[in-house]
Amino acid sequence: MSTAGGTGSGVERCSACGRPAAQVKRLQPARSGAGIVICDKCVRECAGAIADAPTRIPGGSHACAFCAKLEEQVAVIVGVGSKKICDECVDVYRAALE
Repeated sequence: MSTAGGTGSGVERCSACGRPAAQVKRLQPARSGAGIVICDKCVRECAGAIADAPTRIPGGSHACAFCAKLEEQVAVIVGVGSKKICDECVDVYRAALE
């Protein structure tokens, strides 16, 4: 298995929160093919955050770690762990998890 979280431990982990695959229902690969994954728990947390989020993260230009779109190309980007994710990716991942 790959170490999507970059830990080098041989255990696949969520790239956002670091949870190992054994602690989540599912890991979704990034739409960009960047070798990162996000867990179902982070997807649900992001979906909740997006509902209440401002349309922009203060402090500069940001890009989604999961599709590489810039914040000008999407409605909302939120932080999840050490990564940023856009509303479009959250929608795609939520649909895949249902």
